Amino acid sequence: MIRKALILTFVGFALALAAPSSKVEEGLARTLKSEGSANCFVTFNGGNKAALRRVEILKFSNRADKVTHLVKNLKSLVESSQQNALDLLKARTVSFRQFWASNELYVKGASVEVINSLAALPEVGEIREERIVTLEPMSPDEGEVRPLAEWNIEKIEVPGAWALPGGNNGVGVVVANIDTGVRHTHEALRTNFRERYGWFDPYDGTSLPSDGNGHGTHTMGILVGAGGIGVAPGAQWIACRGCSSSSCSESELKQCGQWVLCPTLPDGESEDCSRAPKVVSNSWGGGQGNAWYNEIIDAWKAADIVPVFAIGGSSSCGTANSPGDQDVIGVGATTSDDALSSSSSAGPSVEGRLKPDITAPGSLIRSAWSTSDSAYQQLSGTSMAAPHIAGAATLLLSRNPNLTYAQVKELLENNADTDLQDTGATCGGIPSTVFPNNQYGYGRVNTRRALEAAINNG
Repeated sequence: MIRKALILTFVGFALALAAPSSKVEEGLARTLKSEGSANCFVTFNGGNKAALRRVEILKFSNRADKVTHLVKNLKSLVESSQQNALDLLKARTVSFRQFWASNELYVKGASVEVINSLAALPEVGEIREERIVTLEPMSPDEGEVRPLAEWNIEKIEVPGAWALPGGNNGVGVVVANIDTGVRHTHEALRTNFRERYGWFDPYDGTSLPSDGNGHGTHTMGILVGAGGIGVAPGAQWIACRGCSSSSCSESELKQCGQWVLCPTLPDGESEDCSRAPKVVSNSWGGGQGNAWYNEIIDAWKAADIVPVFAIGGSSSCGTANSPGDQDVIGVGATTSDDALSSSSSAGPSVEGRLKPDITAPGSLIRSAWSTSDSAYQQLSGTSMAAPHIAGAATLLLSRNPNLTYAQVKELLENNADTDLQDTGATCGGIPSTVFPNNQYGYGRVNTRRALEAAINNG
């Protein structure tokens, strides 16, 4: 009798796991089979597109009203589309978190029974395991001659952009990064940190920015650092800790994506969507052809936030990482002598999209470091290249805050330098000497030329 009961229990478990399997990602199914439970994301049919479309057809007197209305629509969509799933989870006392920006549910430690019950809901689109992505290894390029300290700033003609008639250093623009945090007391970063609505830490709930890794401080220094290290030192910065150290969990990255769209105080309360930045720099990613962050990215664009992503540190064709290989400004890295960095991924993307979109200095870049208020470090990677592009976008938006994402991207691409070294490789059928290509994109950014074009365009 006991043996018969065990057999029936096993059969019941197998049947529960199998039906309805079409909505359960294969990787999640394997984890459930081996572990019995998993942290997962539940997506809903249509994602957040309905809310974004409602905002696209309206006109607003100012951006603050637009972003506030967008967030209101996103939250309203979540309430209507997720109600059955919430009732189901609350009845089972399961730990979960709603993501209104992407119209998703994060379920912690979901059992087979919970996942299959969710999958049975007609409004649920897919259930997949939570992703963990990593930062590029932080190590200098072996054997490369160390260039002058701020060669990168000179190379892309940043001082020339500042000095243009009608030029600027990013004043009036708020920028963000999602990274390991920032040492906000650093001498290069302390004066332009926006303290109120300027920091969120989904891991530990800290009240002020800190950085136990160094990566986030370094990338922020390139973006807005004073003392000659930053592209847009006149801008204000805010930051969200999307990565605990060298790894970044999807739940925290999406909390950061949501916070960038509508910042709160460090305790997560008193949101104020009028405080949203204009540019967000991201030096993280992993995998290829993955659309798991696209709803966040689409919401940023609807809120007139320019998304910039590093594309990863592999050197062969077809290695561009997600989300950098999606519809964002994906950034590759160059050296001081205008060669492609050995730690720069190349396209095309899995979907055949040209990547990177543009390149920037990313080899032995000197910037702020987290070990003291006066520490600096030289690092290499597309992680270091991406904030150059975010900084260049900031200069354009300082000149004209009404530029769209598409206009910013076009100005950067159409005014890039193309006198770059031939890599000898052909990725996606395009040699590196024909622009745009899948190694340099449209070329290496030139901030002076891009800003001059924006000035001339009125």
